Amino acid sequence: MKISELKIVNLRSIVDTGDIPVSSLFTLVGENNAGKSNILLAVRALLTGGAGGLKASDFHSHNEQIIIKCKFNNLSETETKRWAKYLVGDALILEKHIWIEEDENTSSTRVKSEYHGYEAEPKAWFLSTTKIIEDKGARPKWAEIAQENGLPDYFYPDGKSNKTIYAKALDKFLLENEVELNEPDLSQTQALGLQSNVVAALPSFYLLPAITDYSDEIDKRQKSSTFRRLMGELSERILKKDPRFVEIEESLNRVHALLNSMEGEEGGGRLESLGVIENQIAGLLRQLMPSVNHVTLSVEVEEVKDLFSGGVALSVDDGISTDVLAKGHGLQRCIVFSLLKTLIDTERQDDEDNQENKAIILAVEEPELYIHPQLSKLFYDVMCAFVETDQIIFTTHSPIFIDAYEYKEIGIVSKATVEDGTKIKTATGESFEGIEDSKVFKGLARFNPSVSELFFAKRVLIVEGPEDLIAVNAVLTDANLITYRAEEIDWTILVAGGKEAIPFLQRVLNEFSIPYAVLHDTDIVSGMAEDVVNGHQKINDLIEALSNGNRITKFPVKLEVSLGIDSHLKDQFKAHQYFGDPENLSQELKDVVLSAVQQMAS
Repeated sequence: MKISELKIVNLRSIVDTGDIPVSSLFTLVGENNAGKSNILLAVRALLTGGAGGLKASDFHSHNEQIIIKCKFNNLSETETKRWAKYLVGDALILEKHIWIEEDENTSSTRVKSEYHGYEAEPKAWFLSTTKIIEDKGARPKWAEIAQENGLPDYFYPDGKSNKTIYAKALDKFLLENEVELNEPDLSQTQALGLQSNVVAALPSFYLLPAITDYSDEIDKRQKSSTFRRLMGELSERILKKDPRFVEIEESLNRVHALLNSMEGEEGGGRLESLGVIENQIAGLLRQLMPSVNHVTLSVEVEEVKDLFSGGVALSVDDGISTDVLAKGHGLQRCIVFSLLKTLIDTERQDDEDNQENKAIILAVEEPELYIHPQLSKLFYDVMCAFVETDQIIFTTHSPIFIDAYEYKEIGIVSKATVEDGTKIKTATGESFEGIEDSKVFKGLARFNPSVSELFFAKRVLIVEGPEDLIAVNAVLTDANLITYRAEEIDWTILVAGGKEAIPFLQRVLNEFSIPYAVLHDTDIVSGMAEDVVNGHQKINDLIEALSNGNRITKFPVKLEVSLGIDSHLKDQFKAHQYFGDPENLSQELKDVVLSAVQQMAS
């Protein structure tokens, strides 16, 4: 079960996102304060009980509801049965409405919420409490209806039934049996009843926040942290498979019996000292309130999952064996990612054993935090493996965590004005329709990871090779437009790695409406063979055709010709040496470069 579409209304900086397509590994990029974290908070609010941690201060407008709408796809067989009457086709469309309610007596406010969905009624009238009441009146004979229509005994335990028993039995029956349903009413959503039931049927949600002290996640006193909950998840998936697991359950039941009186039990089980305490408390209370008859003291005994998540201390020997809290933030975050990898491996083993685990949706803020760049690449691989079965939505400021070829997995988050609010731009794929040689473009993106910088750029200048980049920087420096780099004037220079790669980059930039310019060689000289000329002209024409209103500038032949030199600039070191002397910057080079980036010069 994965989110395939998301819409958020009235949350913090968000006015209305519109419908956002969401992939299994969905990357959110954008400037600071654009609203990326607010999107993760919306997903958390949808997948957790109550208001999901949202407060009155989280409303963009206090007069409007926060509405978080999700479409879920990839439902398992069990999930499909559980949600059968709420499905539209093979998808579940779910909304959470959150509002501020004021108490008329005290004038205090509180945040309330409820789930909404599109509910389909079974075609058989006796499988719908609504249809039964419409047909039989306000007080139908529930037990008789169940018996007459051959429904199981749990519809009328002890031969009796009522609306509550019947409705609960229907939930069980619809889960266990294939029932023909009418089409759901899409004119309006309907409240779905108890939140606890809805949350229990949704994926588990974990958030790894971009906090400054990551030890809070590891601290065993923080039982609700992502780390602790992941530990509990592992206990559910691993410990219960152990044949000796029953010994733990029996021991916990014994502890519970020693601490608590069991109904119908006469002595011998519970510790006598606890009864003495109860009597002492009751005696003192009777002196103050004579109506008190008895006091019962009960002691909660945690389940195995809670013991495992809250009671585990983790020591790491990296030369010195100490508690993980004494280690650096990088190692602490590595521990959490190691748990994720363990969950992946466990889940794959479960698949082999035909066991079904509850889906997980993981939200991560800036996975690159505290991590060495080389290790970040491995983390990205772990995340890619995780989404084969589950889902990750994450924010990042690092090109390492982006694959330009997987452009449909990226959302660029921006906030032009407070009135417009946060917007998320995703790719439609229209720019790639009919494209050939997709495998070539895939290789160009993967073996030139710097191309992912385009997703963080305000404007992009595409050049063919690294020597072109050095030349452009030299011209801009000579013109006193920059001191060190083009980002000073809000441009990013992107090396395509060859003219053949430029159309791919243009298509990505067109998809996300990122403004750009292209500077490339024509590579055509007189006396060249016709087929060679045609080959160069074909790629030149394609670059022009894909311009989408952006500026395309060409060296008449190539960079070296415009410089007035016969030999090729052999490597980047030689290029730095050559362009380090302003005397080597020909006027034709200056004119071509400044023409390509004329918006800079203005």
